[in-house]
Amino acid sequence: MEKSKEFEFYLKADLSKYEGKYVAIVGDKVVASGFNAKEVLEEAKRKYPDKKPALAKIPKEEALILRLEWR
Repeated sequence: MEKSKEFEFYLKADLSKYEGKYVAIVGDKVVASGFNAKEVLEEAKRKYPDKKPALAKIPKEEALILRLEWR
């Protein structure tokens, strides 16, 4: 399974200022954040209509991260 640029960014970036929030990532930057996943994703899609943003919830503490891929 090949890692996306967004997943690599998620693993390496300091996202502590987003603890407890959802973030939408395009490439190597957070393009939207908030407490409502749907709103965050919609905002990211408005800003980058030709991209496929990655959505993640930033845990408040250390957490196990599992990556699932649907085909």
